[in-house]
Amino acid sequence: MNLDQDGAAPSDRFRMKLLEAMLELAPDMGWSASSFEAARQRCGLTQGEADLACPGGVGDLLTAFHHLMSAKVGTRIGDADLAGMKVRDKVTFGVQAYLDALEPFRPAVRRAMASPLNVFAGPKGLWSVADAIWSGLGDRSTDFNWYSKRTILSGVISSTLLVWLAGDGDETDAFLRRRIADVMTFEKTKARVRSFFTSPTTEAAPPGAGS
Repeated sequence: MNLDQDGAAPSDRFRMKLLEAMLELAPDMGWSASSFEAARQRCGLTQGEADLACPGGVGDLLTAFHHLMSAKVGTRIGDADLAGMKVRDKVTFGVQAYLDALEPFRPAVRRAMASPLNVFAGPKGLWSVADAIWSGLGDRSTDFNWYSKRTILSGVISSTLLVWLAGDGDETDAFLRRRIADVMTFEKTKARVRSFFTSPTTEAAPPGAGS
C-alpha cells in the first residue's frame, strides 16, 4: 500500500506507519489492543508517537483505514470517464471502486467486520462511503433527497459487503447490480406516487354548469 506522507504532519505519518503494520498483522491477530501494540513495535514507534497518532487506540486506526479507502473511491471516480453512463451504472461503478480498494486487504477487512469496533458495516462508516460515492459523482441534491440517496446506498453497500466477503467476484457483481436495480425501481415508483399526490387536478364541473 502506498502510504507516501511527504509533507504530512508527524501524527499523520505515525498513523500511516501504524496502519501499514496493522494491516499485516490483523488477518491473524484481529483489531485489538494487543495487535495495536504489536503494530507499534513492528513499525518502530515509541509509545508517545503511537499515542499522538491514535489517542483512541485501535479504534482510531480502524477509522483511519476506512477514511483512506473512502478517499480512494473519490479518486477513482474522479479519474474515470463516466460521461454518458446511466445513473445506476455510475453508482454501481462507485460501489465496485470501493470493493476494489478493499480487495488487497480482504482478510484484514473480514477481521475488522468481526470486531466490536467495526466501522465498515456500522451506520457512520457506511454513510461516509455512500457520501463519497454520491459526492464523487457530482450529486447536487438537497434536503430530503440528499439524505435519502445516502441512506439507501448505505443499505446497498452493507448487504454487498457481506456477499463480497464470501469471495465470489461474479456473485458479488450480480448481487450488486440486482440491488441497484431494485433501488432504481423503488425510486421510480416513489416518484410516480409523489407526482400523483402533488400534481394539480381538474375537478369535474357540476351538472348543469355552463349551460
